[in-house]
Amino acid sequence: MTQDLVLDIPDIHCKRCANIIKQALDFTAGVEAIEINFEERNASVSIDPERITSKKIKTIIIALGFSAMII
Repeated sequence: MTQDLVLDIPDIHCKRCANIIKQALDFTAGVEAIEINFEERNASVSIDPERITSKKIKTIIIALGFSAMII
């Protein structure tokens, strides 16, 4: 079972920012899929809630230097 999240990430300004976040989450256990739209400054993330929480996803993004809010 997967859980779909949408995160507002207002600090994304370019494709490089999006790639930094995508690469970090691609290597995170429990992340099933991720799509980042830097033009809309958000991310859609599918997770396995038995392996990772939405709060942990937000924490990872913040640790990379971006602000993030689950919407």
